[in-house]
Amino acid sequence: MDRVMNCEIAKEYRSYHRLSEVRRMKRRKEFLQKAALAVFGIALVILAVLFFAPSANAEAESNVSYEKRIVSVRVAEDDSLWAIAERFYCEEKESIPEFVRSIKETNHLESDTIYPDTYLVIQYYVKKTLS
Repeated sequence: MDRVMNCEIAKEYRSYHRLSEVRRMKRRKEFLQKAALAVFGIALVILAVLFFAPSANAEAESNVSYEKRIVSVRVAEDDSLWAIAERFYCEEKESIPEFVRSIKETNHLESDTIYPDTYLVIQYYVKKTLS
């Protein structure tokens, strides 16, 4: 009789254990579905931002143009290539080190040394907003 009772208890335990495992698997599946939905939603938002952000920036930039100008500058006593570049460079077009290189190339300078009362040709850009 004890064996039959033990067998019945074992069946009930297995049944309860199986039921509890099925519930655990169901909760896990629901959690994974919600997590996947959240990841999909976040990815969708990121793609939307990446897709629409450049078009807004491009729209604003389409109203801007750059006019190239050339000027001759007399080098003063305290001037340096860097100081002259800071006065004329356009940050949207190039950086100051690039602009200094451009000035050196235009004026056929081999070093950064410039002398007072000499002239440098400066090619620079002016930002124009179209109406």
